[in-house]
Amino acid sequence: MKNRFSGCLLGGLVGDVLGAVVESESPTYIAKHYRHLGELVAKDWVPDILGRRWRVGRYTDDTQMTLCVVDWLLAKEHHDGQALLARFAEAYRPARRYGSGVSWILRAYPDRPHEWKALSTLMFPGGSYGNGSAMRVAPIGLAFHRQPQQLVQVARLASSVTHSHPLAMAGSTLQAAAVATALRMQPPLDHQAFLLSLQRTAARLGSHDYQAKLDAIQAGLARALTPAQMASRLGTGVAAVEAVPMALYCFLSHPHHFERVIESAIFLGGDTDTIAAMAGSIAGAFLGEQAIPRAWLARVREDEYPPGRIRRLAHQLSEDFGASSLR
Repeated sequence: MKNRFSGCLLGGLVGDVLGAVVESESPTYIAKHYRHLGELVAKDWVPDILGRRWRVGRYTDDTQMTLCVVDWLLAKEHHDGQALLARFAEAYRPARRYGSGVSWILRAYPDRPHEWKALSTLMFPGGSYGNGSAMRVAPIGLAFHRQPQQLVQVARLASSVTHSHPLAMAGSTLQAAAVATALRMQPPLDHQAFLLSLQRTAARLGSHDYQAKLDAIQAGLARALTPAQMASRLGTGVAAVEAVPMALYCFLSHPHHFERVIESAIFLGGDTDTIAAMAGSIAGAFLGEQAIPRAWLARVREDEYPPGRIRRLAHQLSEDFGASSLR
């Protein structure tokens, strides 16, 4: 079990790190500059999406916020949304490429803690429908992989502090459910059983948008369409209703080949770091840490949270939640 918990968190890490290299680029641009993923992995510096330079090996807000969720769970604070928002604000590093809405919330929170429930709707009336809560939800899928009702409750709470739009909360919950389902299953993957589990979650949430996307995924798999062929139907943007289904499709297209999951997500273009991180989290939970190339983990250039420290956090999460998930 520990191997699959660490596979999930480290799978998300490498998806984020490698996807960040070409974040927001078009598939045409990526294919022109990189014939295969190995060429991307070998880079040291690339142009940043903000016009500066980005060091290959750094993770983004996806991983930064995921680690906050891990700490929140380990502290047994998962009934306290304000405690999670406070952790996000304390860990906020603008250079990690946070989205504008989340940046505003995390900058505002220290001066307005009493308004923490309202902050998520002050910039975006109705709440953000972006993928920023889905990208960080994997630890909740691990912790409550045998408690579907608690998974839904905790995933929705964790989303609501920054992304309170129904589509964002449903997408975050579906991503957590995908991680949980992957963790419960054993290779070879039963595609039908996997999708049926997610359809039940979407139905429980009353989300017709995600039910329709899951139907499209099932149809695409039946026709053996590639992730690139499904991109126009599912989307590759920052909206949760695009990014979550696309990450699912990347995993379901190559469920037994971690490298191909990540490569297919990155070469789609668009929000590459988040789609690759979410797909990598699911694949890592299913295949275990041994499926992740050692060379990819070696490319992570971080002092605060290197792969070894993230592995230890994953193992602690497994010890606290993996055996019975009764907390």
